[in-house]
Amino acid sequence: MLLGLKKSELVQLSKTRWACQVKSVRAMLDNLQAVLKCLEESATPLAVGLLSKLSRFSNVYMLVMFKSMLSTTEGLHVYLQKDSVDLAQATLFKDAVLETLKSMRTDEMVEKLYNEAKAICDANNISERQTGRRHKQRRMEDFTVESTLGTSAHLGTEDQLKHSLFYPCLDRMVTELDSRFSDVGAELMKGIQACNPAADDFLSEDSLDLIATHYKMSVRKEEILVAKQFLTSRKREGAVSDMGSVYKLLQPEMFPTLSSVVQAALTIPVSSCTCERSFSVLRRLHTWLRRTMGQDRLHHLAIMAVEKEALCGLDHGDVIDRFAQVKPLFLC
Repeated sequence: MLLGLKKSELVQLSKTRWACQVKSVRAMLDNLQAVLKCLEESATPLAVGLLSKLSRFSNVYMLVMFKSMLSTTEGLHVYLQKDSVDLAQATLFKDAVLETLKSMRTDEMVEKLYNEAKAICDANNISERQTGRRHKQRRMEDFTVESTLGTSAHLGTEDQLKHSLFYPCLDRMVTELDSRFSDVGAELMKGIQACNPAADDFLSEDSLDLIATHYKMSVRKEEILVAKQFLTSRKREGAVSDMGSVYKLLQPEMFPTLSSVVQAALTIPVSSCTCERSFSVLRRLHTWLRRTMGQDRLHHLAIMAVEKEALCGLDHGDVIDRFAQVKPLFLC
C-alpha cells in the first residue's frame, strides 16, 4: 500500500484454463515493483532465489508476451464457459481469435513486446543483458580443422527471444485453437453454419441437407423458402440474433422438418462445462456434508442440479407443504 498499488491476488492456476493464467500474469505485472521490493527485504534462501529469477529480462518478457496472447483469447474462453452456447457462433468467434493470433506473428509485434518489457525493466532497475560464467569449449581442442564446425552466429537479445519464446508459444496457441472442434466433421459443420443467421450460407438448401442426412432426417424445400421470407422480415425487426432465436421462431406446426434440423444443430455441445458443474455439486454434497448416500437420493440431487432453472421457478412454500404431507414430523 505504501507504493500506491491496488490490492490484487494470484488465482489458482489450471493447465486447461487460460483465463486464470492471464489474471495471474496481470497481477504480477501490476505488482512487480512491490514483489521485487519485498523479496529484497527478505533474506531467506527462497526469497533470494525468487529475486534472482524475477530479475531477469527474459522472465519479464514472458510476462508481457503471455499477457498479450492470453488477453486475446480471454473473451473466447469466457464465452465458451456459458451455459447456452451454440456451436456455429462459437466457431465464428474461434476463427476470429485464431486470425488475430496469426496476425501477431510479425516483427512489429515482436518489437512492441520487446520495448514494453524493456520499459518495465528500466523502471525496476533490471539489466537487459545477463552476464554469466564463460564456459570454455573443449570440442576439437587438440585438433586442427580447415572447415567450420557448424557453430551459428550469436543472436541478439530481441532475435533470440523472438525465435526461442514468442514464435514457439504463439504457434502452439494457434495449433491448440485450430484443433478445437476438429472432431466435428467438415460437412456437419457446414450444415450447422447454415442454421446460424450470422453465416453467409444461412438456410442454404445444400448445407441443410448435409446435417439432415447425418441425423437421418429430411427437410422440405418449401419450408426453407417460406422460412427465408419469414426470418428475413423478422431479422429486420431485430428478432433473429442466433440459432436459439431461430429455433423459437420456427414453430413445429408451421416448419416441422426445418425446426427439427435446427434443434439437432443446437444439441451438439461446445464444451462440457455444464456437466462439470453438475459433478462438482454432487461431489460437494456427497463428500463434505455426508459420508453415505443412497443411489436414489444421488439421482434426485443430479436432477435438481441439471434442472436448476425449473427448480428456481417453484414455490418454496408449496414444496415444504408437500414434504410435510409425505414425511410427517413427530416432535417429542
